[in-house]
Amino acid sequence: MFKQIMIAKEMIKNNFIRNVNNGNYHSMDFLYKNLYNNPKYLNSKRITHYGKSAFSQNGEDGLIQEIFNRISTTNKYFVEFGVENGLECNTTFLLLNDWKGLWIEADKKSCSEIQENFKEVIKKEHLKVKNSFITPENIEEIFDEFEIPKSPDVLSIDIDSTDYWVRKAIKKYTPRVLIMEYNDTYFPPTVWIQKKDKATWEKGINYGASLQALHDLNKNMGYTLIGCDFNGVNAFFLRNDCYSEELFEKNTSAEYHYENQKQLSFYYSHKKTSFDLGQKDI
Repeated sequence: MFKQIMIAKEMIKNNFIRNVNNGNYHSMDFLYKNLYNNPKYLNSKRITHYGKSAFSQNGEDGLIQEIFNRISTTNKYFVEFGVENGLECNTTFLLLNDWKGLWIEADKKSCSEIQENFKEVIKKEHLKVKNSFITPENIEEIFDEFEIPKSPDVLSIDIDSTDYWVRKAIKKYTPRVLIMEYNDTYFPPTVWIQKKDKATWEKGINYGASLQALHDLNKNMGYTLIGCDFNGVNAFFLRNDCYSEELFEKNTSAEYHYENQKQLSFYYSHKKTSFDLGQKDI
């Protein structure tokens, strides 16, 4: 039965993508109807409809901005791992807004591209880069090595494998905002977690962890789920002392905030080929 459900789900997803590609659905019409003008998002304190992308894939740039519009920043420091060449990830846009941070990337070629594409901010010491394969055993050692703040404003995790176990291992460091990719295949209330010994993604449906699993883990670690991006890729958590019912939804369950993956590319159009701080002194 499970296999039949997965086949049906994949058929529905492929049919939707086919219609978009054929022009049967106009991208902005779809967004206005299902996101921007949808009472589900507008008549609430949800963050989902604030999605905008400069360098992020799924509107995360706008969501991060909206979260800090509500809670304010402290040290404007980020940590992200799983950034590839850095041109399309969750924290690149922050570099344009005077943030500093650390990127950790396992692929040596990608790290070389980062060194070239981001040499301006690396030279200014706004960005540090670590070429390393991440494990639950070494993650805090890397944080210690780079002397990151104990409570960075943002931590973003996306390694498509042992995300759950790496997150569980981060105990000395307590980011205010935590962003984690979730596996939308296993929707709430299903708890599904990639086996700890599966350290690499095999390009299938089994990766990371379900939203419910991440919700439960982070709740036990002192974090509250405040929303997901519309594309159904990333979940956003706040450290409990940063969360308020006056600022965010009272309902913080995985069922309430879950979004299925839509594989939409409506947030961006120009291909990311370089990073430039632009002209500042005007």
